[in-house]
Amino acid sequence: MYSILQNKDKELMLIIDAQDSTPDDPLFIYDGTDTALLFRDWDSTLRLNNLSLESVQALEENSDILVIEQSADNIVRDYMARIRKVRDVKSMVA
Repeated sequence: MYSILQNKDKELMLIIDAQDSTPDDPLFIYDGTDTALLFRDWDSTLRLNNLSLESVQALEENSDILVIEQSADNIVRDYMARIRKVRDVKSMVA
């Protein structure tokens, strides 16, 4: 489960469950549809389904997104991920 939030300055934040590994050069990949990938490192990629229209529009306006990983309402780690738009996210998913 995930949430994408936007503040009054139009900055984005993605909240996800804490993962087991530490991210290495994370990248948020989307194609303008309702599916995206959070590439954390070579061994950890999360698929985000059912992005809202508002989220997709906000992604168009930003170059990065703050990622918050939480466990039981405690922040485990936070980091910035560059946003990269591609032609077709679903073709990248095996």
